[in-house]
Parts: sequence; C-alpha cells; structure tokens
Amino acid sequence: MQTKRGQAAAAGVAVLLAVIAGLLVMFVVLVQPSERAKILGDEGTSVTVNKPASELDRAALLKNLLKEYPGRIDYLAQKEVEHPLPAINIYTTTEAALVAGKNIAYAKKGVFTEEQDIFSFTLQDVAHTENAMLVFNVRALSGRLMITLNGEELFDAPLGVGNIAPIPLPKNALQEQNQLLISVSSPGLAFWKTHAVTLENLKVIADVTNVEAQTARQSFLVSETEKRNLNSLKLQFQPTCKQSEIGPLTILFNGEVLYEAVPDCDLAFVPIEIDPNAVVEGENEFVFRTATGAYLLSHAVAVSRLKDVDFPTYYFELSNENFEEIRQGKKRARLELHFVDVGATKYGDVQVNGHVHHFDTKEISEAIDLSADLVRGNNAVKVKPRKTVEIRELRVDLVK
Repeated sequence: MQTKRGQAAAAGVAVLLAVIAGLLVMFVVLVQPSERAKILGDEGTSVTVNKPASELDRAALLKNLLKEYPGRIDYLAQKEVEHPLPAINIYTTTEAALVAGKNIAYAKKGVFTEEQDIFSFTLQDVAHTENAMLVFNVRALSGRLMITLNGEELFDAPLGVGNIAPIPLPKNALQEQNQLLISVSSPGLAFWKTHAVTLENLKVIADVTNVEAQTARQSFLVSETEKRNLNSLKLQFQPTCKQSEIGPLTILFNGEVLYEAVPDCDLAFVPIEIDPNAVVEGENEFVFRTATGAYLLSHAVAVSRLKDVDFPTYYFELSNENFEEIRQGKKRARLELHFVDVGATKYGDVQVNGHVHHFDTKEISEAIDLSADLVRGNNAVKVKPRKTVEIRELRVDLVK
C-alpha cells in the first residue's frame, strides 16, 4: 500500500512540473523579442523583424545625394506678349433737335375768370442739352404775355402779333420733366375787359449732344504664367482726329484713370506705361472716352514685357569613394522627378554637368540614370521645362 501511494505522489509531481514547464515555454514565446532575449540571456543576438516590401525597396537605396522640392517652374516661349486691340472709334455729335412741340396754346384772364395753358416737355439727357429755346408765333394778344418755367418766371412783356424772337430757357432751370405755364396779365380796374392770348406752333429746340458712341471698352486676357512673370505693360496706338474739334481723351485701365489729355492728332503716340500691380490674372479692361469730337485709335496694342526666367539649379557633393563605386559599376546614380499632375503631359530637359536628358511623360514620376554624367566633388542639376510644370520632389539617389 505504501509503495502504491509513493508512486501516485511521484506521478502527480511529474504532471505538475510538466504543466509549469509548458507555461514557461508559452510565456517565452509570447513576450516581445527584446524581452525574450533578456530572459534567455542572449541580448547580443540581433533580432530579425520582417519589413513590408516597400521598406525593403527603400532599403536598396544606399544613399540619398540630393532632395529638393522645386514646385512650379514656368516656361515662357517669348520675352514679349502682344495683346492686339480692335480699332477704337469714339465720338460725340451735337445737333439742333426738336425737343417738343404744341400746336396751340390759349390763355385768358378777367376780373372774375382766369384760364392758363400748360406746355410740358421731357429732356432725355439734361447734362448734354445746351442752348434750349422756346419759339412760337403770336396769333392774338391783349395784355402782357406771362410764361414761367418750372415755377420760375421766364417771360413777362407785351408782344406784337406774328413771329417773335426765341426765348432762351436757362439751363439751371431745366429738369428731366419740365413745365411751361402760359398766362396773361390782369386787366386791372377795367373789370369789363378780358385779356387773352393765342399762341401757335410752339416748339422747344435745343442743341443735344449724342454721347452713345463717346465711350468704347476693350478687354484682353492675361494668363497665370504671364501675370507671375510680368515685368512691364505698355499701351500704344495711333490717334486720328481733328485738333480743332476734339476735347480731352480719357483712358481708364481696370477702373483707374491711366491717361487724360488732348493728344497730338496724326502723330505716333508715346506708349503709356501701366503699373504691373494693376494687371490682374484673367480679364483686363481699357475704357476710352472723349468729351468732345471724334477719335479713331488704330494699331492699338497692349505689350507685356516678361522677366527673364531663372531655371532652378541644384548642387550636391559626390565623394571619391562613391564616384569610384559608380565608375566600377558597383552602384548607379538615379534621378527621380515626382510630378503633381497625373495624365498631363510634362516635357523638358534636365541638364546634369552639361549633359542633357530629355523627359516627356504623362506619368506621375520619371527616372533618369545619371551614372555617366557625375564627377568627383560638386555636381549640378538644372531643370528646364518646355511647358510650365509642377514638380513635387526632385531627388538623386545612389543605388545598387
């Protein structure tokens, strides 16, 4: 009995030790690799951690020689951009015009009766109406003829029968809507009398200036590239006019007065300088206006003068050791251009120490082997696009 009990106890201890050993193994397997190395006393042994494929690819790059972020690089095909404008014809015409007419006007006044007549007329453009006059014939008149204009006395005098001299209408009394009130004087103490007047062929005439063609507007477009690189802008044209008949010529650019004077007719016009800060990307507008007379402005053109584009140049050092590795074919030098636009055509040249590499792609990036172009020490890379391009990143790497 005692032997059987001893064997059972030994078996139980063995099972317990097996359970504890199993737990220890699981603990060691589950802990972090660095902690497991400490537990196992193997801290000097390196631990291999699996890396994603992209990290392994980047690990193949032994050394980065250059990394830049060029951004937008403009390409300008010419130093000047001409914006031709159509011929500009502006003028004003002043003519004597019939403003309003009335066939008959009759008024009378007695001691107990009074009758007045009203002649109303409209002026479309008071500011450009000059020398307004009232003309009429007197068919019959007893007493004095009395006329008021917009409530102000205009005429009060006796007249004979027939044609009379025109009566001027003061400009400061004229309005858009006007009223001539026609009446006669009172017979006074002669209560048995009645004064009366009959007028015929009443007319209001005036010199009216037509200003519909006195202003012309011309616009032109400025691209983003032109605006970014604008150095100066000039307006030039050839004026044709009659010196004795013209008034000042006014030119506005984007709402601001650019020129206001009387030019010399039929002479070459000195170009007008325009502040580049007044130019906007997109639509820009000239307004040409004359107060009097006629102008024909021909050969009109706005000329933009652009800055010299300084294409970016980047420099990097290549050690003697790296140069020998490239020369022996152990390593390669690779230039990568990463663009912003996908699908847009990007083309131009990359100059490396005087060696030219052309790129023409719609892809998001371009890679160029520079191994044969590099020298010991300082190296230069210049990007010269043949079309405005945006480069997110430029880098030169030393790879296997």
